[in-house]
Amino acid sequence: MSSRFEKYCRNKTEAAIAAHLPGFATVEAPREPPPGMVAIGNDWSRRLFDGWFYRTEPVAARQVPALSLVFVQSADGNTGADDPITLGGGETDKHLLYEGLSRVDADAVLAGAATAASADIVFSVWHPELVRLRTGNGCSRHPAQLIVTESGNLPIDTALMYAEPSLRVLVITGPAGAARLAPRLSGRSWVEIIDAGQPVDLRSALRALYARGMRVISAIGGRRTADALLRAGSVAEIYLTTSGRPGGEPGTPFSSAPIPPHRVLVEKRGLGEESGVRFQHLLLEP
Repeated sequence: MSSRFEKYCRNKTEAAIAAHLPGFATVEAPREPPPGMVAIGNDWSRRLFDGWFYRTEPVAARQVPALSLVFVQSADGNTGADDPITLGGGETDKHLLYEGLSRVDADAVLAGAATAASADIVFSVWHPELVRLRTGNGCSRHPAQLIVTESGNLPIDTALMYAEPSLRVLVITGPAGAARLAPRLSGRSWVEIIDAGQPVDLRSALRALYARGMRVISAIGGRRTADALLRAGSVAEIYLTTSGRPGGEPGTPFSSAPIPPHRVLVEKRGLGEESGVRFQHLLLEP
């Protein structure tokens, strides 16, 4: 592990430990995981989440990963913001759900190029309780980093994930993007390019990822990527946190594509100073 990545991990861990997490109370939840789903949690997470967290298992016959979308939106339905915490989802959402249960046993976290544009960003879990839960389930310390880019215009020379050999990074792009990226990634064996055609075919990319052993993927956006995944019929479930206050960039719902038929499997309400927050687990029909 490089000193830069070590410092990044230390800062993220310290922030997660220091965060005040009021937790959630259950509005609706099944007593047991429905068929085809698994329950995730330990004593610490179940206390804060007020129960088990559920996710869909992949169906081997389909040869694609089980993929979830994870979003936080303001009370008026906006997701666009320079800093997502300003949308009002709260610290519990950030540290327990977004950087926690939604990816705690994921093989990979998928993001669009704009979402992953920061020089210092790695999509992982950070609270020690969640790290223990992840590694205790036999998962690698960090999920693979999946970046979707049509153009191949990525900050290869400055971004942390492309400079850290202990990570696994896969870039999903088209022929032009692959040609642009290949010489820039020479010598970085931990970064792999997946050419998914022109235009980029996410269903094809997901089959390629499944063939590489990736069974569970947490997708965190942005909106263009969420649109493409929904239109491709590749989303099994949506983890959606809605804050109790308006905000964000107007007219920025998490997707312009209609949400397919679905039902609310789990609903939670925030406690304490996060009492206006609502979390929903939306299960999409196959």
